[in-house]
Amino acid sequence: MRDTDTAADTYDPPGNATDRQDSRHWSRRRALASLASAGTVALAGCSWRSAFSSVQPRWKRDFSAATAASPPAATDDHVVVGGQDKRLHGFTADGERILTVETGGPIDARPAVPSSGGPVHVHSTDGDLYTVGLAGERLWHVEGQARYGWLSRHGSLLVGTDPVDGVVTGYDASDGTHRFQRPGQAYQLPTLSDSTCLFPVTDSDEKTKLVAFAPATGEMLWESPPRTGYPDVVAAGNRIVTVYDSTVRMHRARDGHVLWRTPVDGDVTSHFGPPVWLGEHVYVRVRRDDRSDELVALERDGGTIQWRRTVGYELEAVTTTSRDVFVASSVDNPDGGILIRLDAFSLDGTRQWQTTTDIAIGGTVEAFGRAGESLFAASENQLAAYDSATGERWWHYEPESSRIGVTTADGALYVSYRDGGGVARLPTN
Repeated sequence: MRDTDTAADTYDPPGNATDRQDSRHWSRRRALASLASAGTVALAGCSWRSAFSSVQPRWKRDFSAATAASPPAATDDHVVVGGQDKRLHGFTADGERILTVETGGPIDARPAVPSSGGPVHVHSTDGDLYTVGLAGERLWHVEGQARYGWLSRHGSLLVGTDPVDGVVTGYDASDGTHRFQRPGQAYQLPTLSDSTCLFPVTDSDEKTKLVAFAPATGEMLWESPPRTGYPDVVAAGNRIVTVYDSTVRMHRARDGHVLWRTPVDGDVTSHFGPPVWLGEHVYVRVRRDDRSDELVALERDGGTIQWRRTVGYELEAVTTTSRDVFVASSVDNPDGGILIRLDAFSLDGTRQWQTTTDIAIGGTVEAFGRAGESLFAASENQLAAYDSATGERWWHYEPESSRIGVTTADGALYVSYRDGGGVARLPTN
């Protein structure tokens, strides 16, 4: 399955280049229209093909009183999901129910969990923040207005955004003590790592700076110079990568010091999240109006560009291992609509394999990653697993739900039925 044709890296997909260039910024709207008009045939074909490799969940739990569920969140040993029945539901990795906790309203947002153990946290549409232990005991509770607030947990730090009051708050996850509270934009979510919590703050002159806090103490570590526009940010360990005006910068987390900066030829942007990922290299998405997107790999220590490879028309997600990098992008379906394409590269840029899936998307790639021995990709209502070594499809899952949520932890893959109320664990080998 190894692709030895180096011409693949300079191949321009067929089609009207002028139409693609003009529609670049609204291609997702075009995709929806295509699916509505011509995608029925493609979707029917996907369902027919998937019948020969469909998979059954290892276990499935329905919420009898719920008509909808939140996206799931998982620790190493548990999965939790909110319900329209005003309850937080929790299960072990083997499907044993461990908690059912009532809240003041339905739960639409994904809960926040640590990598292992507890407690777990969730916003309800009553606006309050609930914290419970894995035995179901209520711990601390914050009243508020954050009906659709975002939550994330890293180590002992819980960070939440309140779009009503426009603030970002850091809590001690065990007892709810405030570590910091600052103004922040709800549409620019905080970035968490072992060493720092960062979020953008815009001043009265409409310029934005990054503010960094120490996760353990809430101490402000540093601020970046204010600039026009918003930087894209990712963090891992003691390093932070920012992208601004197509220049990639590697920062030291403790003080923001720039270790290197590299201008990248092309438009380093994304409509689906930060166009940068951290692995053995630094990877960025480069948009080209006249051809497919590129994945560009930069040396992590010095910022030197190592290689550039074309992928699909729009690159949306990247996941990495110590040996490989996998890319999910979108391509046109000849029968109408948009499909997910997968590419696999070794660290030196060698293309290992490439496959166009039969997963139709009307918006974006909803989920993409590794779980156990499999590589998975999902649309809003379909999920498939692939052999990460060859790209061969192992199975396809298309539940009786028009919306699903996906998460993974410790090699386990979970899916929630967002318009039906329930959660299941899928096989990963």
